[in-house]
Amino acid sequence: MRIPEYRSPPFLTERTMPTTTAAVSRFFSEFQLKDAPTEVRHEAKRILLDTLGCLAGGRACEIAPTSDRLALLLGQRLASGGSTLVGQGNTTLISAVYGNARIANALDFDETFPVGVHFGVAAVAAALATAEERGASGDDVLRAVIVGYELGARIATYIGPMTEVVDGQVKGFSKVWGVAAPVVLAAMGAAAAVARLDERQFAQAIGLAVSNSPLPAGALWSNAVDLPNCKYCDAGWCAVAGVFAVLSVEAGSTGFTDALDGPYGLARMCGVQTFDEGSLTSGLGTNWLISNATYKPWPTCRFTHYPLTSLARILRRETIAPGEIEEVVIETGPMAASPRFTKPLPRTFASRSFSYPHMVAMLVRGVAAGPKWLDAESVTDPDTLSIADKVRVVAHERGNDFARTMEANQIRTMPGGVLVRTVRGEFRDEDDFALGDPWTDHSRLSDADLTEKFLGMSGSGAADLVDRIFNVEREPSAHALMQRLNDCLENTRANAA
Repeated sequence: MRIPEYRSPPFLTERTMPTTTAAVSRFFSEFQLKDAPTEVRHEAKRILLDTLGCLAGGRACEIAPTSDRLALLLGQRLASGGSTLVGQGNTTLISAVYGNARIANALDFDETFPVGVHFGVAAVAAALATAEERGASGDDVLRAVIVGYELGARIATYIGPMTEVVDGQVKGFSKVWGVAAPVVLAAMGAAAAVARLDERQFAQAIGLAVSNSPLPAGALWSNAVDLPNCKYCDAGWCAVAGVFAVLSVEAGSTGFTDALDGPYGLARMCGVQTFDEGSLTSGLGTNWLISNATYKPWPTCRFTHYPLTSLARILRRETIAPGEIEEVVIETGPMAASPRFTKPLPRTFASRSFSYPHMVAMLVRGVAAGPKWLDAESVTDPDTLSIADKVRVVAHERGNDFARTMEANQIRTMPGGVLVRTVRGEFRDEDDFALGDPWTDHSRLSDADLTEKFLGMSGSGAADLVDRIFNVEREPSAHALMQRLNDCLENTRANAA
């Protein structure tokens, strides 16, 4: 009788040699700050400034107490030293990573990479908290932010946007998608940079970060109307997973060293059918993806910024008073047209960043962009409701064409517009770019714009921090920088009381 012979499963022989993960690990573990062009270092400082502003503003929102409770479950307060959980003071490392990352993302005011993903909060929170805990300098922080953001950007590009495209037309969200993996990897990269992991350790950390990443839960998010405050993923938890991967390697844990390789790598785990593995290594050291970061002038979903850009331009040009408005017709694409975007009375905290009627009312009323846009009282204010009831959402005639202008798997345009009917007549505007996009002169936010946004969130008493952040490589102590931000917010809160 012939005894059956066991054979290796086919997928083992189909996998490529583990060269991609090794190449990524080699580049980022060997990267030095002097290797980055001046404009790359400057963009990292802009991301640092913007993220800290979002963190300061997020402290005033309704989920801050929840985030604090969860952060302190993961660690404890310290009398001195450690890392800074902004708003709470000195804590252990993981507490600061969790709380700062989650709150910096809370208002949906943080940068967006052009696949529709935010991961700057994870890179910044991990870089700062790890640097504080290890007594590192501002120079170390800047290097870590670049490594974390660039790694997150390459992971996001490799996975691609969450769009379903048929015959060149965008139909809506993919059936399976998620945004957690770039957030986890951005935090892992930043922490690994501070920890000075070598190539072998960096590859192990990637494997642990990938295997510990949350499931791609995007379909639940895209189909929901009353959005949960954990959002599409808990940015704090994702940042913790990334930092924990680095700590695990240092403690002796091992992970898959080929997690980014072949047909069964990370992108496939995220539900992507077709992907370009080469995007993870193409142009490393010459093509810096951090330059494609977009910034938000309003605390709303990035996909809504295209019509809002047009509305802001009309309001500025025509000086329209709220009482003059008869109707506002938002023209948008399929990524921002589901019921959550058309709902005039958002019922949950996170939903307020996605309701066109609500955000139009905030813009028309001239409410300062920040936590007040997401305040519960702002939703039911009679002045808000009177405007929100006049908002209608329709399809822009070119709204589903933006797949044709994508570059390297990244979104470049998303046509949107607005028609404002008033007692004085009708005014219309449209744009393929949104304010905060880096690709045109009229849409790019300047350093002065980001400074104004930062001070609007952190208070005028934090003006000295702007110069310190733009010269962060001269800071002898990351901890001193974060303590100063924490002191500014405490002073602002005390003055308000």
